[in-house]
Amino acid sequence: MTATPANDSGFPMAAMRSGYDLPVYGLDDGNFYNLHVVALGIIACSLACAVTVVVWSFRTHNTKFFTWSQGERIAVYMAFCDGLFNISHCLDHLHYVIQRNHVTPAGLCVFYAMFLVEFMTSQILLVNITAINAFTLVYRRRALDFGADDRRLLLYVYGVPSVLACCLAAAGQLGPSGAL
Repeated sequence: MTATPANDSGFPMAAMRSGYDLPVYGLDDGNFYNLHVVALGIIACSLACAVTVVVWSFRTHNTKFFTWSQGERIAVYMAFCDGLFNISHCLDHLHYVIQRNHVTPAGLCVFYAMFLVEFMTSQILLVNITAINAFTLVYRRRALDFGADDRRLLLYVYGVPSVLACCLAAAGQLGPSGAL
């Protein structure tokens, strides 16, 4: 005889089959709109900041982008990562608010999840490489070489997450899990 899994309360739990059998946060306790409207407001503020950084950066420079300092370019890359994440996350929340249910069809849910994985991971990798670059500047007195037109940096920051998101989607690991 196999034991039925139990949650923290000791009551048996049903096995998750597709993720669509999980409850949508806030629907059962009346906090659905509170959660999603607040989330959309915060996302909008963050998106406005990202757009401001990009617009201000380009308006204050009269030279070509790749002639800017490495730090100025990285700030723009970070704003782009944040802005693209906010746009994809906003679409996800809007879909929830409009449907008042999980994102359907399942393929669209996977599509949203791929973009969230892409831009979350891009931000993490960009912060990571920026920290490594700062370390080499302080301790080695030289900046990392990101290649012509920052090709190595952009391949690392956007290419690695793209491969990861495609692999996760192909393995069926993205969808309505409550996390992505």
